[in-house]
Amino acid sequence: MSKNICQVIEKHGAFYEVEPYYVFLEEGHGTPAVKTRRIQAGFNVNVYGMKTSDDPGLPGLSPSYALACASLLELTKTIQSHATDACSIEVIPFGSTAVLDTKSHLQPQAMLRIRISHERGLDQPAGKPEQHALEEVEKELRHLGVGSGIPATRFGPARS
Repeated sequence: MSKNICQVIEKHGAFYEVEPYYVFLEEGHGTPAVKTRRIQAGFNVNVYGMKTSDDPGLPGLSPSYALACASLLELTKTIQSHATDACSIEVIPFGSTAVLDTKSHLQPQAMLRIRISHERGLDQPAGKPEQHALEEVEKELRHLGVGSGIPATRFGPARS
């Protein structure tokens, strides 16, 4: 992985958060007894980076964002090559979206999402392949210097 991505991660105080990825299934569609089920189909790993004073416009439109997106895409392709066929890993960019950090006076942040899901059918919950892929993604992010939870630039070292 490029030395440049490590500099970008440090410069922008990159950090990640993991949340469940849910799908909603509607059963009995068109009947009075329609029911909706929520199934955890995987995980979203949201990677954030603080906007810096030399970033033009929206944080997701900078060269740093493009480099981060390309690097995460490379990282996920490597992890995907070791995952089972039933597990899917994708990078979802949010280049034209600014996330406002409520803990830091609404400072704008850029976000990239790594979605880990399965292809076994929508009614099947996430299992060991998705959990294993999540562990690999987290390990690789930490290796790059991306901490979990709050960013290092605000409150000391990032949590791991």
